[in-house]
Amino acid sequence: MVEGSEELREALMTLRRENDLLRIETTHANLLLKALDAVLCVDGDDDPFAGVFSALIPVFECSLAIVLIEQEGGGDALECVAASAAPAVGSLWARDKLLGKALSGRIVTTVAEAGAVAWPEIPGLGLAGREPALYLPLGVRGRRGLMLLLRECGRPGFDRAHVALAKKFSLLASHAFAAKRASQTEAESHRLKHLTDQLAASQRALQHRANHDQLTGLPNRAYIQELIGEAIARRGPDEKLALAFIDLDDFKRVNDIYGHAAGDALLKTVSERVCSSIRHTDIFGRISGDEFVIVLNPVTRRSDISALVNRMRARLREPFSFEGAEIRPSASIGVAIHPMHGNDYETLRRHADMAMYRAKTISKGGVAFFNRQLGKKAMEKHVLEHELRDALDSHAFHCALQKKVDIRTGAIVGFEALLRWVDRHGAVRLPGTFLPLANELGLLNDISNLVVSDLARALPRLDEVFGTSVHYSVNVSPIQAVNMQFMQGLVRRLRDTGRAGSFMLELTEESLAATGPFQSQVLPLLRDAGLRLSIDDFGTGYSSLSTIADLTVDELKIDRSLISAIHTRPRNQSILRAIESLGMALGISVVAEGIETNEEKLYLMAQSELRIGQGYLFHKPQLLGDLLKEASPVTPDSSIIDGGSMPHEAGRLAIAAAAGGLGSIVLRRDCGCNPPKV
Repeated sequence: MVEGSEELREALMTLRRENDLLRIETTHANLLLKALDAVLCVDGDDDPFAGVFSALIPVFECSLAIVLIEQEGGGDALECVAASAAPAVGSLWARDKLLGKALSGRIVTTVAEAGAVAWPEIPGLGLAGREPALYLPLGVRGRRGLMLLLRECGRPGFDRAHVALAKKFSLLASHAFAAKRASQTEAESHRLKHLTDQLAASQRALQHRANHDQLTGLPNRAYIQELIGEAIARRGPDEKLALAFIDLDDFKRVNDIYGHAAGDALLKTVSERVCSSIRHTDIFGRISGDEFVIVLNPVTRRSDISALVNRMRARLREPFSFEGAEIRPSASIGVAIHPMHGNDYETLRRHADMAMYRAKTISKGGVAFFNRQLGKKAMEKHVLEHELRDALDSHAFHCALQKKVDIRTGAIVGFEALLRWVDRHGAVRLPGTFLPLANELGLLNDISNLVVSDLARALPRLDEVFGTSVHYSVNVSPIQAVNMQFMQGLVRRLRDTGRAGSFMLELTEESLAATGPFQSQVLPLLRDAGLRLSIDDFGTGYSSLSTIADLTVDELKIDRSLISAIHTRPRNQSILRAIESLGMALGISVVAEGIETNEEKLYLMAQSELRIGQGYLFHKPQLLGDLLKEASPVTPDSSIIDGGSMPHEAGRLAIAAAAGGLGSIVLRRDCGCNPPKV
């Protein structure tokens, strides 16, 4: 996911809906041409309606079609001049309210089991007057008329798509019938021919719009799938083709820095460059915002594929100028080969996509081919996805707590709420094995809510054991921090405990990189609820003094990377003194994270005024239930674990930011290295 992924997903859904509508329009145009051809191709006195009925009855899924017109010389009754069932021809129909509406030019539809209408009794048809009906106005022989399409009783009524098609057919059929029955005078013939030409041109335009991307003119996602399917079907037994998946690197930055006009211009340029680099037998299309696919057809050797792909990659790397600015684009490319890596478009596309991500991971602008190892990882990812969703449904994600202590007295002053996944076998799954995928699947908000709910339910029992003066920290990611819907729900859960003042929200410095939305919308919400604010991992991100002053934070948590072996690192000691002075000047509490050794603790006690610390030296995170099961009211000193460092292997998971602010979970390891972002 990327920032703004919800907006991107909505835009893609809108484009798909528009594409579906275009395809419906194309289908309608083809049906109208077929019906028109049925009218124009009859000779002499042949009934022009016979071909029309055969063309339309399957489309409208009706059982009976009847054409009614006003009688010559007036009168209220309507005469049936044509029908798909011969016994109905010549019958007279009383002009009721619905028939009158259709004669006046309106499309009318009725639903199943509507009130009965007075239709004539026609031997062999047995009309009950309750059949779902669709009324189409027609002009026949200069008189008003209509076509009545009926379904059998008990079947569903006609839907909006049928009504939309009826509107188009009504006008066309009226012109066609008038021209045919009037012996096709020259003026009417020209008029009908002009109408036919317009319809054919419209059909061609609709076909192109439905199948091509409007910006680049390339085949779109749906059409490229059809073309590739046809290419695979035509492939000989010893022939191969390759599908290359192209993703532009850092395309979002181009839009953000230079504007969407520059992004559109870049996409057009990319299209032109690739088109000039491929063969006339190859297929090139755009399947989404900055993603393209190419089918190289035919290919014989892998070296041939590499040569073609590298030629395209070189063209894509050429500088691109927009309004005086020079942009240097690049693209990561993944390749899958048919039939080795798949026998259909979707499989090939998916495998080429995996290879592309592999190329991007190694080095942006690279090329990678799909292989068995990637396939194995894809299967593992598929299995893990199902396990994650099952874990969420079964509430297998639990709250764990780690103590925050007064390093001088040993008193417990608070806890940080962390996340653990306990699988169906009772094992605690390491966060690094599932966090990236949970982020990709958009499950992290739900997981966060489970942890907070777990904590809120246990609050009365926690108060009994640790007292009401203890506070609880809950981590919030950069994406979550500006998501008003998520933040409103989180604040509501914490406020409903009746103890909002006992909670502190921890945000990483990434959350403060763009303070506008947070400061204007979210911060007032937090302050109104009485929640406190902490900056987590301080010293590793983007914080500025003005940002800290503007947000009036309550706590700074010095990142583990600055605390590790601080007794041996003079530069880190200077930074620590600066942060401590900043906290004192602004009246902000300062917490040292990740204290693992006695040496680190003793240095902080002797060389700083810091009082609050957190780390494995004092307490290893415990599942909330286990903590309460073991705990009893304690004296301050009994909460400190003296001695050497705790194990470095266990990961520490906080509901915090993923790499680059692209997710809502961060994995930190309480060891002597910088915490890796997931």
